[in-house]
Amino acid sequence: MALKMRKVYTSIKDITPSTKDWKIKMIVAEKSPKRTGQRSPVKYQSLTLIDPEGNRLQATIFDKDIDSRQDTLHIFQSYYISNAFVKPLDPKYRIETHEYQWILNAKTIIEEVPKDEGQLEPPKYQFIPFNELDAYKNSTAEIDILAVAIQIRPCREITLAHGPTIIKEIYVIDQSLNPICLTMWGRFVQDECKKISKIIETKPVILGTKIRVGSYNGLSLSSRPKSKFMINPVIPEATSLQEWAAINDLLLKSIIAKSLTYPSASLSSVGIREIIKNCDVIEFIKSLQPMAKTKFWIKAKIIVVDLRQIFFYMSCIGCNKGTGYDYNDTFLCYHCKHQSVAQPRCRAYVELDDGTGRLSAVMFGEVVEEAFGCSAVELINHTGDEHLSYIENLVAQVSQNEWKIELLVDLDRLNQKQYKNFNVVSIEAVQDDTK
Repeated sequence: MALKMRKVYTSIKDITPSTKDWKIKMIVAEKSPKRTGQRSPVKYQSLTLIDPEGNRLQATIFDKDIDSRQDTLHIFQSYYISNAFVKPLDPKYRIETHEYQWILNAKTIIEEVPKDEGQLEPPKYQFIPFNELDAYKNSTAEIDILAVAIQIRPCREITLAHGPTIIKEIYVIDQSLNPICLTMWGRFVQDECKKISKIIETKPVILGTKIRVGSYNGLSLSSRPKSKFMINPVIPEATSLQEWAAINDLLLKSIIAKSLTYPSASLSSVGIREIIKNCDVIEFIKSLQPMAKTKFWIKAKIIVVDLRQIFFYMSCIGCNKGTGYDYNDTFLCYHCKHQSVAQPRCRAYVELDDGTGRLSAVMFGEVVEEAFGCSAVELINHTGDEHLSYIENLVAQVSQNEWKIELLVDLDRLNQKQYKNFNVVSIEAVQDDTK
């Protein structure tokens, strides 16, 4: 029996449910996580494919075919596709203008385009800088954004006209240095947000399409049913933004500490530091979502109980992780993989007392230096029983002051027996007239 030759097309417009023996080169423009249907247990994965002429098409993979295709159909890579099931697309599910959708099943043939053959160009995006968002506020426009995710809040329930729904808020920033709340709705809460939560400390780059700009708290962003998101996309603009974020890491940390402290009420209180009493912290933690990371403020005195603890450790000057090397040794850091120098970094285990109870906490680096009024090198030079009076004077001065203290709670680590201390993120001395 003679083998059938497939005709290679350049436009999806020429491929209909009745077209036989077809083949076409396509590039994967968007690919969703595996999702579960709202009204059925069926799992599906949505893709957007683009043909050589720039026409966009919606494709879907179902159930077990998702796992069997997990090593292919990578974003921004080109493939030859044939024998997909072509069917009309219900207008209410239509995101792209093409009237048909493709079902990629076990019979669909997907082949990588040979390396010596031209690849299709990735899609072009019209990213709107945050300092230009005002022009789109409260309009029907749906825009593309590219930003660094710097904080993600716990899920919260709000009530709409059709009933309660769960949302999640991500704070994103670009080179304008103005953090903005991106509210995620619906399926994005359970899928994309979970992935972002796991890597939020790395400050991932988020690409969002079909995003709505609102006026909540001045300016805000919101996902739409037709929105698509990519995390750390491999495009030049994202690479540049990642490099910018890495260079400005300390600045971004400062913005997070100063502008994005945790409000226990609604978003309207962003930037307002609501003080939580120590006696209420347990209930506050119980209200958080499992595996959550968040920050909150208390007003308390810093008490050092163990005066003989070592108030420093040797660390990588780049990533602050501990090392066994000695002061000023050069070495290749096991954690950040960079050539580094061993430097002392302050660390103090303390008790935070606000009169309603005590919290165990650990302070690092500049926070200790600010509280103690000395450097890590000075603490090295005053280590040992012969310098105990020096330490006693330091901690006595610290305990006389009252401080506004920002704490980080990581439920995942707090539930592990070896982690029983809150991390002190920042401190501010309370002035006499505000005590």
